[in-house]
Amino acid sequence: MNKIQKNLCVFIHYSKYFYIPRYVKIYVDEISKYFDQVILVTNERSLEEDIAYNNMKISTVFVKNEGYDLGMFYKVFRTIDISKYSQIACINDSNILFNQLLPIFNWSKTLQTDFWGVIDSNQKPWFSTHQNNHHIQSHFIVFNQKAVLKLPAFFDALNIQDILNEKDPKKLRQTVIDKWEIGLSQFLIKQGLSCASFIDSYSYSHLYLSGKQTNVGLKLYAELIRSGFPLIKMKVITKGKLKDIFRSKSYWKNLIRQYGNQNWGIELLIEELIEIKNESGNQPLIKIRRKILQFISYLKRKLTN
Repeated sequence: MNKIQKNLCVFIHYSKYFYIPRYVKIYVDEISKYFDQVILVTNERSLEEDIAYNNMKISTVFVKNEGYDLGMFYKVFRTIDISKYSQIACINDSNILFNQLLPIFNWSKTLQTDFWGVIDSNQKPWFSTHQNNHHIQSHFIVFNQKAVLKLPAFFDALNIQDILNEKDPKKLRQTVIDKWEIGLSQFLIKQGLSCASFIDSYSYSHLYLSGKQTNVGLKLYAELIRSGFPLIKMKVITKGKLKDIFRSKSYWKNLIRQYGNQNWGIELLIEELIEIKNESGNQPLIKIRRKILQFISYLKRKLTN
């Protein structure tokens, strides 16, 4: 019997816009180099223009927005014949891709693990129901064949319909983090499956944060990028942190310009991200930063007079 070689990526995208953003198209086009089939699953809405891709590998599915990433992935997963695939990936649009994924996929070829991802985590939220909270972050997770075959049992163990029907955003978010973000990895590990991550959050936290467990994708994004990591969290761009007040206004832009693939139209990508930031940015933080800069400017004028 011939070994199954076909692989699939389910790429999850949620947007309020009536088009597919450039940053999503860049990510999906790059992903298509490493998978035989890519399904872009997104929330139901009328698009202003037809979706055009560079190859026939990519298709689009529209679903009702229920259960966040868990709901979108589940709705696609239940429609496919998993016996046809040796590998299925679940990747979402919470990251901005600005350079090739080749180093990550070259690394993955050296693995003997059952599932893997780009970043792991040991964080334990207060609402976690797990004793061991180690997990592969669900924004980029790849299931090899043994793990693929365990996914139906994972979904059967969930009360999936209750999750899809949940209307309280706070409760839904906590449930998805507990059952999906952490629970999926823990379910597979308890089934005897092995995992690995391209970025070892434990090592990074000890190197830069004296061992404090954190979301390194958010806290140490600059260190990750300088080490060759080709992704940056959208939240870094749209949701400022207090420490960012004292950094250059274009800090994330400078990182993307310096480490981005110049053949990808990086300036157009940055322009789009600026528009998204202006629409969804942290307005109170922006005002605080503006006042601090005004005060610094005032002090400089006083000192020079």
